Amino acid sequence: MSTDDATPPKYNPVLVQHALLEEVVGLHPKHLSISQLTRRIVADPSDDREADVAIQAIHDLTQVGLFSCDDGTQIVKPTPAALRAVALITG
Repeated sequence: MSTDDATPPKYNPVLVQHALLEEVVGLHPKHLSISQLTRRIVADPSDDREADVAIQAIHDLTQVGLFSCDDGTQIVKPTPAALRAVALITG
């Protein structure tokens, strides 16, 4: 996927990851499922591409250790590293 300036923000994986990280940390200690979280950040539910970018961003953040996701319930939680990183960034 392209992340150049011509890519709309809703399709930019880095911007979507950023929005998801803020959302998950901001909701903590409340946790949402992948589908609930996706519905919160996707502006146009009929836009499959936008939803796919959001789902991929959740998986990417899980893979790098900022989210944990229970395979059975699909509940997304911020890891201690995510909580600390956001705390440091936001001061």
